[in-house]
Amino acid sequence: MIRGDGPFGPDADPGADADDADADAANTDDADPDDVDSRAADDGFEPAAPVDPDRRVTDDGRLLIPVETLAVLNWLGDVGVEGVEARLDRVSADDVTVETEQVKVDYAGAATVLSRFGAADRAGARVPVRSPFAGDVLVLFPVKSANRAASLMLERAVDDAAAAVSTPMGRDALTELCNVVANGFVDEWATVFDTPFDTGAPTAVQNPELTLLHRIFSDADVGLYLTARFRLVEPDVDATVFAFPGEERFVRRLSRVDPATLDR
Repeated sequence: MIRGDGPFGPDADPGADADDADADAANTDDADPDDVDSRAADDGFEPAAPVDPDRRVTDDGRLLIPVETLAVLNWLGDVGVEGVEARLDRVSADDVTVETEQVKVDYAGAATVLSRFGAADRAGARVPVRSPFAGDVLVLFPVKSANRAASLMLERAVDDAAAAVSTPMGRDALTELCNVVANGFVDEWATVFDTPFDTGAPTAVQNPELTLLHRIFSDADVGLYLTARFRLVEPDVDATVFAFPGEERFVRRLSRVDPATLDR
C-alpha cells in the first residue's frame, strides 16, 4: 500500500604402563583387520564428523571471523560503492557523483535487530543473491530521497518526471534503481570470488527500517552484514545498501583472501 503524498510517503580440551602399552601395540599389529574393525564398531563411540578447517566457532557455537576478513569486507564495501556509481552513469540522463559516507561491517541477530535500527520509514527494494552464495542486498532510501531517486530514473522516460513520481510508474522506477544499485554493488565482488554474482528480481519494500531488517535477519544463517551509506550529490539523494551473506560459506571463503592482494 502506498502511503502519504507521494508513492513513498511525505517528504518527511597416563594410561597403562609402558610394558602393557607395547604388548597392546604388538597384539594390534598381529590382529586380524576384520577383528579390529569389529571391536571399533562395538566401542560405543559415534563416528566423528568431518572436520572443516575453515570453520572457526566459539564454545557456544558463534562463528569467529579473522580480523583480516573484516578488512576484506570493508574493501568490498568501498568497491561496491564505486560499482554503484559506474552503473548509475549508464542510466541517468546526467553524470552522477556518488559520495561514500560510511562503510561498516557489523553483526546482529533476530533478537537484537530491533534495538539496532530506526523506526523511520524507508522505501526501496530487496534483491536476492542466488550464486555463488545465497544472500540478499537491501537498498533503502529515506522517503524524501526515494521520491527524488524515482524522479532521477524517470528523467529519460517522461517529460514531467516530478509529476510521474506519484504514479505506479514512480514505484517501478525506484525498484529498478534499487536493482541497478544492488547489482552495481556486487559487480566487483566477482574479482574476489573469481565468479560472477547472479541476482534475482527485485521486490519493492516500504516499512520502518527495523521491520525490513528484522525480516532478513530472521531468515539468515549468519548475522554478519555490510552497510554502505552514500549520497548522490546532484539530485541530493541519500541511500543505504545492506549486504547480507546469508550463509557461512561466504564468510569461510572470504577468510582465505589475503588483504594484501586487494587493489586499494
